[in-house]
Amino acid sequence: MKIEIDIDETYTDVSVKIKAPKLTQEIEKMISLMRMIDMQIAVKKNEEIFLLDIDKILYIETVERNTFVYTKDESYEIDLKLYEIEQELVEQGFIRISKSSIINLKKIHSLKADIHRKIRVTLMNGEQIVVSRMYADELRKRLGVT
Repeated sequence: MKIEIDIDETYTDVSVKIKAPKLTQEIEKMISLMRMIDMQIAVKKNEEIFLLDIDKILYIETVERNTFVYTKDESYEIDLKLYEIEQELVEQGFIRISKSSIINLKKIHSLKADIHRKIRVTLMNGEQIVVSRMYADELRKRLGVT
């Protein structure tokens, strides 16, 4: 892969051009990561690609090596690994809550203590997710609760 950067004060906008013989999974990953800068993420459903606003995401999880993005009404698949998405979204109010999930802190409706120092989170759509005890303290800290 060859990367060229051309900086010129006369340019009025930033432009990224990708030249390739075909659209590959690696190129789709690069596009997804760049879209996150604009607060969007490229997701798939039924062989169709959608640009999803990050603020619509409730949570993201990995199931059997596939990563899924969940909104209030829909679920989508994404080609990125969970750690790749987490790195980009941590500054946007997302936090890891288990080995296989990250959650949008802005979409939490309520918290309830669960057994073995876990936390049961209820999201804005009523769905409940368990925060593992390994990540429970960080969640409390980020939310400012004890």
